[in-house]
Amino acid sequence: MIIVTTAQMRRLEQQAVERSTGLDVLMQRAGAAVARAAAERAGGGPILVLVGPGNNGGDGLVAASLLKGRGLPVVVYSFRRQDLGGYDGTAVAAESDENQALLDALVRQSPVIVDALLGIGSTRPPEGVLAGILRSVNGRRAPGCQAIAVDIPTGVNADTGSVEGEAFRASLTVAMGFAKCGIALYPGAEYAGEVQVADIGFPPDAARDIETAVPSPAAVSRLLPRRPATSNKGSSGRLMFVGGSRDFQGAPALATGAAYRAGAGLVEAAVPYSAQAGVAAHVREVIFRPLEEADGRIARAALPTVKEGLQRAGTLVLGPGMGLSDETVEVTKEILSALDGARIQGALVDADGLNALSQLENWWQLTGRDLVLTPHPGEMSRLTGLSISDIQKNRLEVAREHARRWGKVVVLKGAGTVVAAPDGRATVNPTGGPNLATAGTGDVLSGIIGGLLAQGLSAFDAAVAGVYLHGRAGDLMRDEYGEVGTVAGDLLAKIPAARLAILKQSEESP
Repeated sequence: MIIVTTAQMRRLEQQAVERSTGLDVLMQRAGAAVARAAAERAGGGPILVLVGPGNNGGDGLVAASLLKGRGLPVVVYSFRRQDLGGYDGTAVAAESDENQALLDALVRQSPVIVDALLGIGSTRPPEGVLAGILRSVNGRRAPGCQAIAVDIPTGVNADTGSVEGEAFRASLTVAMGFAKCGIALYPGAEYAGEVQVADIGFPPDAARDIETAVPSPAAVSRLLPRRPATSNKGSSGRLMFVGGSRDFQGAPALATGAAYRAGAGLVEAAVPYSAQAGVAAHVREVIFRPLEEADGRIARAALPTVKEGLQRAGTLVLGPGMGLSDETVEVTKEILSALDGARIQGALVDADGLNALSQLENWWQLTGRDLVLTPHPGEMSRLTGLSISDIQKNRLEVAREHARRWGKVVVLKGAGTVVAAPDGRATVNPTGGPNLATAGTGDVLSGIIGGLLAQGLSAFDAAVAGVYLHGRAGDLMRDEYGEVGTVAGDLLAKIPAARLAILKQSEESP
């Protein structure tokens, strides 16, 4: 599903006008799509349509007229709008509804409420009367009420998904032509509910240069490696993990186990001597390259052993559980510098590997190899110097900007994980949920992406497919156990099942 910014949508609309498809035609088609959705959910009951002053309100008025024409009871509640177009049914102006008493009554008795108050151009938080309208709808609607947003829920920023005040909580958002970024990114995605994209007549090639999307099962299925009957462990990809420490032995166990579950043929763990037994107790299939250590962490003296391993490995995962010290910072620097002379075809840096990078000036110049970076917001803050708050308010553009600046693929983890490539491509992941908010799930993600890199996927494709697969495994785990109480190790057995579910869902899609 392609997602667009406000500026891109404005350009697409202008192109449609230049191709002789007027805005009034687009509005009629948009209103018809909303009317269909409302009629399907109304059950014959009254439909409340909230309309504002702009084109979004115009879409709502078209829908109201069409619903009235079908014989359905409709009430339009207008905010700062005097012209109701061709609508000639029951209407109430917010300006004449003292204390919003009539609105409260309408909200309670309406099984369907349509939000056509503000569209994609609104960036300021709702206040005053408008905020009161939203509070009434959110707080007083009956259980089971179907709340339909036209294009974007009022109060949600269409570009960033941020919500800075009251916002319409929709059960369904009908997006016109293309979904907007704000209903894929959180917290906007929570307010959008189910998303339906209505075809309002844009030509098939209209979005050919749009580089942001929400991956579908079919798209991810095309990326997942298949194994021919003649496969062996060597042809399935060899991965080298470098990390772990005396105090953090779970991270290498989770990452290497996940790499195997994602399809890697042979996984080697280069960990400190003091961590080897702990990792081996949890992962039977991994082979070991023990490393010299200092205070339980990888020491500079281990570098020859690591560099030797890089000459045989196809893919590197660096950082999880490594701990942070002057020596691990130096080890990280030397490993990245050695990548250009190794046979390595892809590499991923996570956790303390990222924290080490944040202490290295111009670290992105250490290697010309493709890297996948998988920071959570705190690690991204340390890498960029931005506050966590500023990152979370604009996740998509922060990830895209720094992927371009660094020349590396950035996986900005969190609800709606963003994957951004240096060439401008980006995705917002739709899978996964709050059950993944527990220690170690990031290590599992690193192993999954690393396993896909080992099987020959490009850095961007491995990141997109790996994030989706990781989230799908989490979804399967949530379906079985709920949203609380599972741990990262529970994910491992779900990875093959998630892969199979993606392939089956893709085959079943039209």
